[in-house]
Amino acid sequence: MRIAVLGINHGYAFAKHFYQMSDVELVAVAGRNDLSKQRAANLHVPIYEDYKQLILECELDGVVITLPNALHKEAVEACADKGMHILVEKPIASTVEEAKEIITYCAKRKVHLMVGHHRRFSSKIRKLKEIITSGAIGDLIAVNMLWALAKDKAYYNESWKVEKGGGPLLINGIHDIDNLRYVTGLDFLRVYASSQSKIRNNAVEDSASVMLEASNGITANYFISDGVPSPWAYELTVGENSDYRQIDKDCYHFFGTKGSLSFPSFRMYSYTGDGYGWKNELQEEKFEVKSNDPLKEEASHFIDILKGETTPLVPGEEGLKTLEVLEAIKLSINKQAVVKLNEGSYKTH
Repeated sequence: MRIAVLGINHGYAFAKHFYQMSDVELVAVAGRNDLSKQRAANLHVPIYEDYKQLILECELDGVVITLPNALHKEAVEACADKGMHILVEKPIASTVEEAKEIITYCAKRKVHLMVGHHRRFSSKIRKLKEIITSGAIGDLIAVNMLWALAKDKAYYNESWKVEKGGGPLLINGIHDIDNLRYVTGLDFLRVYASSQSKIRNNAVEDSASVMLEASNGITANYFISDGVPSPWAYELTVGENSDYRQIDKDCYHFFGTKGSLSFPSFRMYSYTGDGYGWKNELQEEKFEVKSNDPLKEEASHFIDILKGETTPLVPGEEGLKTLEVLEAIKLSINKQAVVKLNEGSYKTH
């Protein structure tokens, strides 16, 4: 299979996986800065500063797009025009409207479209889904989620990260919202959110608090910030990426009628027999889960798609549904009001 990676920042992980696969030829990459050029040299592949030129000149079976969010739509359409199957990094697009256009465009050109919500390939996220759907904690009542850490100051030197279309909600929070949708299977109907940008004073938020209400009344509370020293975030607790120092803390908590579950420690708390209630001792059970490399699993899955052996685990429609929730969060922040999601349209009240 002949493949290229557009964007060699986050895309570098994909490129390295493809480079090591015996049945894959990494044909080229796209990137502009000196680091991108060094990475291309490490992979022994040509680098194009203009990704559109790469698409025009290279014969490819598939393309991975990890460009800035605002470029997703035009890059996807350019690849689809050439009949290339596509893995586009999350979010699928900057807006719901663009996402819908992308899905329709790829369908008309009969190319597979997969969205890079790679944590759906995580052994720990899959185990979390298994426990929740098994009924081990009873009927789900509520969820608390945290994504709070401090990124390196140099991270914000790329202007798109601090302008419209960037910010921690779309860059990082979309992962947590997709995790929540995936492991619970919930459809969210109402959203209220508030944000601030007091840490860096940029055009986009640096922290936000969100409340989500599902169709069956289940609620989820979510706090996100990329500018506070804290251990309570997926990357720092799950241990799937060696770039981050792992800390033995939890970032998600699930509350049910029979028990509660913390993630990623997989500690479940419940009462047994007649010893129910706060005057009795809580029983703790711990599930052991072996880590995997979700990005590697995702890359292998994409190659299987190119071979015609399977269809995308995360199709465009799933990326759209997650983006709809994020867009409703953004709208709630802007309107300072509760937003109701109704089949892709939004109402404030």
